[in-house]
Amino acid sequence: MIDSLFIITGSGNFVVERHFRGNTPRHLCDPFMDKLRSCERPEEIPGVVCANRRHVLVHILREKMVLLAVVTQEEPILALFELLDRVYQVLLRYLGEVNEDTLRQNFSTVYLLLDEMIDSGLPFTTELNSLESIIAQPSTIGKVVQVVSGSSSQVLSDVPADQAKGGSGSSLGAITNALGVGNQTQIGGASSEVWWRRQNVVYASNEVYVDIVESIDCIVDGKGQMISGGIGGDIQVNSKLSGLPEVLLTLRNPSTLQNVSFHPCVRLHRFERDRALSFTPPDGEFTLASYWMPDTTLTMPFNFSVSVQWHAEHGKLQISASPKLAVTMQHKQMLIDKFCVNVRLPSCIASANLDCQGGTIRLDEQSKMVVWHIGKLAGQENKAEATLAYATDPKDHSPIIPSEEKCTAQLAFVVKGWAISGIRLDACDVSGTSYTPYKASRYTTTSGKMDYRIA
Repeated sequence: MIDSLFIITGSGNFVVERHFRGNTPRHLCDPFMDKLRSCERPEEIPGVVCANRRHVLVHILREKMVLLAVVTQEEPILALFELLDRVYQVLLRYLGEVNEDTLRQNFSTVYLLLDEMIDSGLPFTTELNSLESIIAQPSTIGKVVQVVSGSSSQVLSDVPADQAKGGSGSSLGAITNALGVGNQTQIGGASSEVWWRRQNVVYASNEVYVDIVESIDCIVDGKGQMISGGIGGDIQVNSKLSGLPEVLLTLRNPSTLQNVSFHPCVRLHRFERDRALSFTPPDGEFTLASYWMPDTTLTMPFNFSVSVQWHAEHGKLQISASPKLAVTMQHKQMLIDKFCVNVRLPSCIASANLDCQGGTIRLDEQSKMVVWHIGKLAGQENKAEATLAYATDPKDHSPIIPSEEKCTAQLAFVVKGWAISGIRLDACDVSGTSYTPYKASRYTTTSGKMDYRIA
């Protein structure tokens, strides 16, 4: 599937490289690196870049870190994106944060994970619970023991320590046992049918949390009509349950799950029959289901308008945003937060005189972007205005009035306590256990790629 994998910083520094099918020289990445260094917005770089007639570069961008795969054969592009995203999610779970410092500080863990996840360029072990039963989480105590003993204790074993070392009477063995570094983990799943859940899971406090997170992707024309749109959603579960529990999620609006992909733990026959999600959960955080709903009739929880007028001497930008009372009164627990508006202006705008009622507003001179941070959107209408000064023609010093170049506005926000699709969790039942776990759920709607075209 992939020949080599590179992890690169947003500034273009190579941090990690792993070759699976022969060595790939770094200069093959130059076409992508040129785009990365010259582009002001790395997210606008195409996901697939042709290096030459033989090599193709496929990449994803996550938190200013680039995961770049070199491919020499015909492969399903979505499978490549999925593999790169899975690598990032595993590194995020192990390291807490994926950046240049954490990658360099835990390089041995990173390379062990890559070797387990990808074998000869093909996906091998990508389930988090399976990886955690093989490779230990990096810790300060583990690093100290590794330095003292001169060996790594990250690769776990199901062989008892006294059999592996011929006894545990050494002082180093006593120290590691006392610190808990030498604890043995049984490799493999809880059974051959439940391979995604590690064995012998025990918690003092048993809990299960369900998060339904949805994002809105849409394009709105200058008349305020949505010409393209849809909802992407994830049902995320954080399971901290002992033993081998059975979980049943009953949804109020299961018709939402049409274009859906499930985690392997979901019993598909039960969903097709009862439209309920029955599963034995992996331990920890995982995505139970991902779905997509194309819809151009979405009802936003806010009112938003933006307009630009070009006069002979200057331009005028007007923006307004306010919560939609018809929606917020129906869902009183709803909170619209982190509301931000980005308006891209034509390149011939020299400066802007900005003013706003609510939040802060500024002009990024380099990208010609008006950035209006409102924060919490509640109560009265928020307004912003800008008087735009034109650049002048160096030949006759006449103002350059925009004529062909159009403006666009992008929105960013988080709505807590509300799912735009209307999906709700009716019940979360846990069986097969002798305890009563704590259960909780929450709903979040975020902005995806939302573009408003300004007439």
